[in-house]
Amino acid sequence: MALNKKSMAKNLIKRIKRSQKTAFKGIKKVYKTELSFRIQLWWGLIVIAQAFYWPIGEIKQIILLLLVALMLVAEILNTTFEKLFDEIENRYRAKIAYLKDILAGAALLMAIFSAIIGLIIFWPYILEVIVSSALLAGIIVTFFALVRAIKN
Repeated sequence: MALNKKSMAKNLIKRIKRSQKTAFKGIKKVYKTELSFRIQLWWGLIVIAQAFYWPIGEIKQIILLLLVALMLVAEILNTTFEKLFDEIENRYRAKIAYLKDILAGAALLMAIFSAIIGLIIFWPYILEVIVSSALLAGIIVTFFALVRAIKN
């Protein structure tokens, strides 16, 4: 009986490892073949880095992580269905084009609303950087104006 449970546990671990290997292989394929996924992934990494850089709080960090994950999943699903539809398109061309447009629209909506939420969360910090950059630029311009005035 104990041997049976032990072998079942080993079998389960093997299946989980195989499943994870397959999943990572799928992510790797999408990354290699889909420019839009790569763009979303790199923007997502930038957003995640900013989420942990600025003191925005844990809830907002979690929201941003979820948005990035949802955006990447939406992009993978969009790609998956587009590839599937490409295989059967000849027979149902008009219906497939309609479905592909809807899927692309869903991915676009996810991207737009993720960007809006990200801007809402990061706006105070973006504004801080803009203001400090403007102040720094003003100081630099003033410095060079003074140097020029002293030379003349």
